[in-house]
Amino acid sequence: QFRVIGPRHPIQALVGDEVELPCRISPGKNATGMEVGWYRPPFSRVVHLYRNGKDQDGEQAPEYRGRTELLKDGIGEGKVTLKIRNVRFLDEGGFTCFFRDH
Repeated sequence: QFRVIGPRHPIQALVGDEVELPCRISPGKNATGMEVGWYRPPFSRVVHLYRNGKDQDGEQAPEYRGRTELLKDGIGEGKVTLKIRNVRFLDEGGFTCFFRDH
């Protein structure tokens, strides 16, 4: 059993910038074997998905292909960061992070 924790405050970026969205689980544990991802409510557009130890680019919404990277330096402690490059107007709004332990 764990909780997923994101930033406490909104993260702001300008169009054309890159932005990093941190996410972690508490208590911290190795998430290497978990499914980890971000989606956009309300229609669950996949922003980035990591499963079976690798990024699942084929399941990503077309508007995010080639613009995202999952930074996994802290994945052994249950911490990851989604980097989005070339921020666009369509990126405005909420992003939901999830961890799924199989």
